[in-house]
Amino acid sequence: MIRGIILVLAVYAAVVAQEFLPSIPFLAGARLLVVPVVFCYGALWMPFPAMLGFALYTGLLSDLSVLHVVGDQVEIGLGWSMLFYVVAGTFLHAARPLFLEGRWEVHCLGSAAVTLVLLVGQYLMVCLRRGSFLLDGAVFWNITGPALAALFLAPPVYFFFQLLPEGASGRVRRGGRLSP
Repeated sequence: MIRGIILVLAVYAAVVAQEFLPSIPFLAGARLLVVPVVFCYGALWMPFPAMLGFALYTGLLSDLSVLHVVGDQVEIGLGWSMLFYVVAGTFLHAARPLFLEGRWEVHCLGSAAVTLVLLVGQYLMVCLRRGSFLLDGAVFWNITGPALAALFLAPPVYFFFQLLPEGASGRVRRGGRLSP
């Protein structure tokens, strides 16, 4: 329960923190995305019904943070991220048994994949609305850079959440097993 509440608060804090994080200069100014990394941990840790609610919550906050309006046209609208996080969480949930055994690399790879697919979806949505596709080096690195950064951000997030107490027992999860 404690970890679930902290995950909900962490998604909100990640949405706010993303706005203040500087761009990564050696990746063509790509931005670090923290929300998909926190979401992946929650999707792998929570039971399926709770994960669905967590996905809707994460998607709503993400949609509100990236609402993109140019002139009178909405390029990235509300609702699509909610659907994306539900689908991504469903796929991630298939790897939950490995994750619960202590396989932290599942979280790393899932975070990178979710970040990559999220940014490709946003890019395609904007391109379809504008009616033109432009793929150059800057666009490539702005899509793949955050996914690569998610690989390196995921282990600290994983190990932070592993230090939290497990439920009402107050025991801490170590290496996939509960310690006394």
